[in-house]
Amino acid sequence: MKRGSVGLVAYSSSEDGETPINEPPQPKKKRKLPTLSSSLTIPTPIDNPALHQGRVRTIPHVEGQYATYIYVPLVLHPKDVLYTLLQDVLKFAEEPVPSLYPIGRQSDGQIAGSRAAQWELHISLSHPLFLRAHQREEFKRAIQQVASSLAPFDASFAAFSELTNDERTRTFLAVEVGAGHVELRRCLDLLSPTLRLLRQKEFYADPKFHASIAWALLEKTPSPSNPALFPTTGVLDEIALDEFPPPGDEAVHRSISPPTSTESKENFARIPHFPRSLVPSINQAYAGKLSEARTGGFVVDRISVKIGKDIFTWPLKLVRNGT
Repeated sequence: MKRGSVGLVAYSSSEDGETPINEPPQPKKKRKLPTLSSSLTIPTPIDNPALHQGRVRTIPHVEGQYATYIYVPLVLHPKDVLYTLLQDVLKFAEEPVPSLYPIGRQSDGQIAGSRAAQWELHISLSHPLFLRAHQREEFKRAIQQVASSLAPFDASFAAFSELTNDERTRTFLAVEVGAGHVELRRCLDLLSPTLRLLRQKEFYADPKFHASIAWALLEKTPSPSNPALFPTTGVLDEIALDEFPPPGDEAVHRSISPPTSTESKENFARIPHFPRSLVPSINQAYAGKLSEARTGGFVVDRISVKIGKDIFTWPLKLVRNGT
């Protein structure tokens, strides 16, 4: 049987062909941001030990922080007996340790060995502190208030010692405070509330007040098995705080900087430690004269603080009722 022919169905032109598939729109390409102008970028400080006798940065630079340091300044002049004595001690120490660098910041930029310049020693009263811009004025007012609540007092140096920083990168020749220790401790007690308020690290519970007069680089060796054999003093490095060059005495008891130093690639003279006989010989030759009041004695009559590049000093002036 024949099938009947099926007629073709006519479609309109609009129905002709397949139904188009709607494709999702392509995302627009994001335009690249223009390169930031070099005038708007802040260069990162570069640690160059070659410019600093081999010293390396131990505290990373943080933009917006102001490195701060509290200390008692002691300015010596060439006519002072202590000035002459310390120069003699340095000359004595430089014979067995030629790589010894004197510490002391002079107004005319000369090193401590120059008779033409004053020699400023510093007795530390704080770790390196780091303040934000809005904290500076409050901090200055607090230090000024501490100074106004203290009367000037007599102090003296008693002996010489060797101290090493916790990173064991440098060793220091220091002169230790004898008389005046109790009064300096009182200064710390008055400073502590401000440090706690600003969440800053307080000074040590058992500080060893001293002024460092010279330093030398140490050989890179593993930490000793018995650290007690090596008295340590934390160090306020000249380049550890980029905008904060050291104010003479840069050492304080134990550590004040985190172990994040960058190794120096330059070759500088290094020693394992001072000769064992050096400090005993210095004390035998000079400690007697140092302990004399006319030589090692001095008056603590002011407190200084360095915030960034600025130094502020306030006299000790005990405030009494009716004065």
